[in-house]
Amino acid sequence: MSSELVLVSGASGFVGTAVTLAFLEKGFRVRGTVRSQDKADKWEAKHPQYKGKIEWAIVKDIAEKGAFDEAIKGVTLVAHTASPFHYDVKDNERDMLIPALEGTRQILRAAQKEPSVKRVVLTSSFASVLDFDKLGPETTFTEKDWNPATYDSAKKADQPPYIYCASKKIAEEEAWKIAKEPETKWDLCTVCPPMVLGPISQPVGSLDAINTSAGAVWAVVDAKEVPETTFPVWVDVRDIADIHVKGVTEDIAKGKRYLCIAGHYDNTQIASIARKAFPDQASRIPDAKPSDGSPHFKTDSSLVEKELGIKWIGFEQCIKDTLSSIFEVEKELKGSK
Repeated sequence: MSSELVLVSGASGFVGTAVTLAFLEKGFRVRGTVRSQDKADKWEAKHPQYKGKIEWAIVKDIAEKGAFDEAIKGVTLVAHTASPFHYDVKDNERDMLIPALEGTRQILRAAQKEPSVKRVVLTSSFASVLDFDKLGPETTFTEKDWNPATYDSAKKADQPPYIYCASKKIAEEEAWKIAKEPETKWDLCTVCPPMVLGPISQPVGSLDAINTSAGAVWAVVDAKEVPETTFPVWVDVRDIADIHVKGVTEDIAKGKRYLCIAGHYDNTQIASIARKAFPDQASRIPDAKPSDGSPHFKTDSSLVEKELGIKWIGFEQCIKDTLSSIFEVEKELKGSK
């Protein structure tokens, strides 16, 4: 149990909710940032056991100057999970680059001014590690690798996945820059997950509003054929939440960057697991023979496994739990009509 106060930005999101729950379950006090009181109310309705046990701070725009100055007061630990993850990009800077970069900059500048802050963990991404020119099987990515994308290249790009990946790299790069400034008194840890799967525990108003990564699992349901695999590496959101907690509580995590990849997968595996695990829903899931997938890069997440003692949730369990949670949401939404 701990009486320390943790600030979780983006607390009503997919990763943010899992991180918030992980801290609460460990006995920490949590202050979560959300864009509106309505989001806070819906979160508490989803998790009534924590009603009144979590503080809420309204931060309408994470990129606004001084956005976190009030929310961070009295906080000792910070988990910054808030950052856009979608491919609906109409304006590269407005929709992706500025929110990612300025959101990180504003929360870390606020942390510099708040003397109680001791540690910050940042939700970065495998997107900040990979290099689009080196995705072949001869490459093994580790936490030492960096995406070569720049702000200028992303500003001019016309491919949303590239722009998103660049936004994560630019934001994490800024975080390490600020962490090394003389006025910074806290330690930084960054977490770099790939596609984050696992059960959804955030409030969802419609199935169309499911977060992008869990939505990739849901995409096999009611599909005429198994969709093409978006990105072939995954991790369970519950493991990522655990790593966030350890990232701000374990001494060994100070100043560390962790690549957090549980394994590699193909969407045909999702379909196969789903048909077997949910026989009552099998008619909605296309039949496909499991594929070995196209040859692609390798990854090495041994550092986080060794230093933080992470034992990954298995892929089959992850997919079962992901779909079970979404089927439950589907049932609830139908019942509310």
